[in-house]
Amino acid sequence: MTIRIQELSKLNSKLLNTNLRAIILLCILIYGLAIFQDYLFSRFKSTGFYWSDTMLYNIYWLFFIPFIKLATYTKTKIQPKIKKTKILYGFASGFIFTALHISIFSIVFILGSNLIYEIPHRFSTIFKNAISSQSQITILVYLCLPFVIDYLNRKKNLNNNVIEQKFITVKNGTRITKLDVSKVLVIKTDRPYTVIFSLDRKLLHDESLKKLESLLDPKIFIRVHRSAIINKNHIKEISSRKNGDYDAILTNQHSVRLSRHYRTNWNTLLNH
Repeated sequence: MTIRIQELSKLNSKLLNTNLRAIILLCILIYGLAIFQDYLFSRFKSTGFYWSDTMLYNIYWLFFIPFIKLATYTKTKIQPKIKKTKILYGFASGFIFTALHISIFSIVFILGSNLIYEIPHRFSTIFKNAISSQSQITILVYLCLPFVIDYLNRKKNLNNNVIEQKFITVKNGTRITKLDVSKVLVIKTDRPYTVIFSLDRKLLHDESLKKLESLLDPKIFIRVHRSAIINKNHIKEISSRKNGDYDAILTNQHSVRLSRHYRTNWNTLLNH
């Protein structure tokens, strides 16, 4: 298998930048909505509305931007592997980043308050208010974040495999062959090996059918039987067996049975 390192790095960077931009836009939107909510509340309740107060206090939401970035960086560096460790890390990081978020926000708020007001707010008042008002949603965000990162990484890695996979390395004993996946017609199980039929040769492989399936583009390579995967671009015709099963005739005249048990996978081939 060959992976174009430079292009892969650019793709990862692009995905990270896209996620960060989305977080920034979301936090700015929440910041604006929180200010608007305070304004509406003051109108409905006939209370005072002070722009400086509400704009300063609601910067709480903007602090999610650097702390989510920091939490993501920390998770990437630590990378807990075991499920139990991942859960423990999730809870620990959730409470740690919540405490940091509330503490740093309170400090910044007090610094701003000292610059704006003649009689500034007290740290203890702001700290307690942040805990009572925002701690629940903050803990939820930081508790869920490690698991969201894991999910996005798995999805990203799967997409990278599909995008970058142009060749597969076929290993049989001491022989290793690089095979262009576009030339693969069908892959079958022939225990203890997997047999790969290409346009010009037949190869035995040590890897399982399931492993090879995970490396190939599922839009092109379709599991049609418990022991067969076919390249839909090499299907010449499909004929019915009159019992729910079909046969696919490939460009090399090779016939592959399409099992009705896998019909959800190959049903679209009937209109291909």
